[in-house]
Amino acid sequence: MIRNISIENFRGFESISISDMNRITLISGRNNVGKSSVLEALFLMMDHSSSDSFGKISGFRGSITGGAASLWNPLFYQLDTDREIRICVKDDHQSSCLCYRKDHDYLPFAANGVPEDVLAAFRLVTKNSYSLYYSYDSENYHEEGHFFLNGTNALREIKSSLPGNELKILPVTRWLNTTVTRLSDAVLNDIGNLELKGKKGEVVTILQELDPAIEDIMTLSIQGVPQLYLKIAGKHIPIQYAGDGVMKLLQVCIAAMELKNGILLIDELETGLHYSMYGKLWAILERISATSSCQIIATTHSYELISAVQSNIQSSNDFAYYRIGHGKKGHTAYRYDLNMLGSALESEMEVR
Repeated sequence: MIRNISIENFRGFESISISDMNRITLISGRNNVGKSSVLEALFLMMDHSSSDSFGKISGFRGSITGGAASLWNPLFYQLDTDREIRICVKDDHQSSCLCYRKDHDYLPFAANGVPEDVLAAFRLVTKNSYSLYYSYDSENYHEEGHFFLNGTNALREIKSSLPGNELKILPVTRWLNTTVTRLSDAVLNDIGNLELKGKKGEVVTILQELDPAIEDIMTLSIQGVPQLYLKIAGKHIPIQYAGDGVMKLLQVCIAAMELKNGILLIDELETGLHYSMYGKLWAILERISATSSCQIIATTHSYELISAVQSNIQSSNDFAYYRIGHGKKGHTAYRYDLNMLGSALESEMEVR
């Protein structure tokens, strides 16, 4: 479980530290204060060795990738690519640090036998776009490499301190987007896996807390395309017709159930859910995260969602809340435990 994270020169953060995170961690703050950037930093840390990690980050924001200018430059604080990005986390067992910096001199192929004019032309290209050097250190493990562009695609070259250049396995991490438009293939796969494990009944029970009329959930193949259906009053209804609330709850809960010992990142947790559901949502998430040992780190703008925590999270050891503020001295994360948050809400303090 991640306990601390410190971020330097990433997105809008020159520096910020968040300490004493719990199994359920909620982050709030004003618009553009960096809530989503905290999730992105965590995602990069856990997915850093993937050649598509930067494409995924761009996709979370709906950006179109088109070279270093759109893929890597926006990651640097104030777009200053001369400043090294540094992301460090501490979990229950060890500390890890991930660093990125630009590299104009890297050649992604052996230089032996390559004519000097070809090398000169390539160096000219890299000066315009640059490769991205990174290093990752965790206790006795070291990893370093480069990401470079081949057209619009990012490629990677990695070396590790393990035999055979093997990479260290990190906790599985999943990101859920704010807008629910359709269920991903991952949800269909998760439903199938849970049914094979005999846990589909738990999913149905959760959905019934939102709509007691739901009798079952199943995958049906329609013209060769698998689709999710709900059984309501004996009729099979495509889940899209059940509304965003059902789909959002399904995505969140199934992801948490499947991410055993993993990390679930949710941007704007309240999106698609009516405020009357918030209390049940917290109770469900506390129950699922405890059963699957899945850490849930989410952001929100909703005062109602924050208020619903107090009477629906049972264990103070399960929950931590942070309000990110930005002042003359930079960004600061103010921590509230369950009791402190309750006192602040009762005093009608602004906690968002």
